[in-house]
Parts: sequence; structure tokens; C-alpha cells
Amino acid sequence: MSRLVVVGAVDRPARFSVADLRQRWPIQKAEVTFNCATSGPQHHIFRGPLLREVIEATGPGFDPARRKDRSRFLLEVTGGDGHATVLSWAEIDEDFGNAPVLLATELDGQELDQLGSQLVVPTDYCGARYISGITQIRVGAGLG
Repeated sequence: MSRLVVVGAVDRPARFSVADLRQRWPIQKAEVTFNCATSGPQHHIFRGPLLREVIEATGPGFDPARRKDRSRFLLEVTGGDGHATVLSWAEIDEDFGNAPVLLATELDGQELDQLGSQLVVPTDYCGARYISGITQIRVGAGLG
């Protein structure tokens, strides 16, 4: 069973299985098409909780009442294959970008319990930030 850890600037570092993600948060659906450089357009249906809700449950190290404090935080998402990407908290925060970024627990009707959850950024044209088999999400303040 694959698990991901949430570490860094959080009050409650946590470890979640795909089943945990499915059971603890409301499941959202994202029907996406992204352009893959190697194989052209990809069409998929993903289901899973919002990344924002999962990270909020770990107590990210910012003052939630202060927008400028929230806007300087970053999330580094790493997959089992070493592929990683960075998102800003402002991208997913309801007061800023409000992007519906998912931690997918299901891809095209197949549950991802053995493969691990997948980062899904439905607003991206390119699929490069779709991280498979997530192993870690590191939360931290911006550079500087």
C-alpha cells in the first residue's frame, strides 16, 4: 500500500494512504485534457480530495487570517520516480487562485491504492505537474 507524507512547516506532520485520502475528505471529480509532449493530448477523469483541504488538516505554518503570510508558502510535491514540482499556496487558496488541485485516488475508474495518489492540476494545459505515486509533500515558506 502506497503512502505519502506531509512534512516541513506543518504543526502535524502526517502520513496518508490512498484509502485515507478517499475516506477523510470529500471527493471531487476532474475531467481533464492536457497536452503531453511525448504522446499528444491525454483525456482522463480523476477523483480525489482537494490538495488544499488535505494540507489544511496538517496545520500549515502560516497565520490563516493573514493573506500575505499565506501567499508566501510553497508546496513541493515529489513522486516515487523522483519527479517533483512546486505549487504556491496562493494557487490553491480560495482567496487567490482557487485552483481545484487534487490528490487523485482514482484515475479513469481505477483506484490508485497500489500505485499511490497522483497530483492533478486541472488548470494546466501541459501535464508536467501531474506527479504520479506521490511520496512526499513538503510545505515551506518562500525563498528568502
